[in-house]
Amino acid sequence: MRVKVAATFVAAVVVASAHASTLPPPSFRLAWFPSAIAAAGPRVAIASADCTILVATLAGNSKRVAVRAPRQCRDNESDVALWDLWLGRAALAITTIDAPSPHGESYALWTGPLPRGPLRQQGDDWGWTDSDEPHTFGCAWSIAAGGGVIASAHVPNTLGPYETACPAGPSSKIMLSGAAPAQLTVAGSWSILATDGKRLALARLDQVGRETGELAVFDLHGKRLAAPKLAPAVVKSAFKGWLAPEGLVVETGRGVSGPGWTVSGGRAATVAEGRLLYLKGRTVRVRRLRGGADRALLKLPTSRALLAAGSFGLAIATGTDESSRVFRVPWRTIDRTLPRR
Repeated sequence: MRVKVAATFVAAVVVASAHASTLPPPSFRLAWFPSAIAAAGPRVAIASADCTILVATLAGNSKRVAVRAPRQCRDNESDVALWDLWLGRAALAITTIDAPSPHGESYALWTGPLPRGPLRQQGDDWGWTDSDEPHTFGCAWSIAAGGGVIASAHVPNTLGPYETACPAGPSSKIMLSGAAPAQLTVAGSWSILATDGKRLALARLDQVGRETGELAVFDLHGKRLAAPKLAPAVVKSAFKGWLAPEGLVVETGRGVSGPGWTVSGGRAATVAEGRLLYLKGRTVRVRRLRGGADRALLKLPTSRALLAAGSFGLAIATGTDESSRVFRVPWRTIDRTLPRR
């Protein structure tokens, strides 16, 4: 399962202008295809399945540094792989998966300071196995990032086929990296859908950890605020979200929903600076969160791509297992495709 990878870099290119229908020159190249990408401010973090993690500053000189992976990832005998990552203003969070056989999986959450780490495990592993009783073990983590903040909370572990580990309690404690206070507690059981660094959009869970469809927004001191109207079915199926001044945007298996609109079939979505960017087939599309035209930005050579947006614009990683490239498309280029507000 573990695949050895190596990265080859070329000099970064700062794009002064580019036609909206073509890719600019790549900012850097990789000898592998990323398994995850995230952005915050001027930085982008990009990682491979075997926990090669790079942090690049795309808004300036594109300087890149390697984050020291957890020891479990670096062990030649290990089956541990990177599952997902989140980027904040001053910290990075990743989840890893250890699946040495089809009889179970184990996950872990790791966090550390930018730019190089080290990454340290938070709490215990969680997962499932069909060889022990009970089949499910540990509390899972719910994680979201936005506004420079990474928010995380323990939630019931629903991975097992027969029972739930770590059942819901009367309240949820949410840890905040990059914000003050560093934690808050809200009544009820909630997963974290999105944050903008000042507010949290939460989805309520029932006693066994299933989404109820209720959405709530809290400030970082636990005060409940007005929540946007979102159909319970959308809240239940949302697996990623962005909380912006224009409203809440969520991605589901069917597409992307925002304030008063839905994009069917959209995937690999990313939100920043009041715009949504997403993939539909091989085409990167863009729209403003407050509504208006939905426009094609550019067509990629393959539909295999990951997107992340920050203050630098849009980062696109695309390619094959053996070779991929990371491109930066500045906001001024993106906005040439959108009508003036």
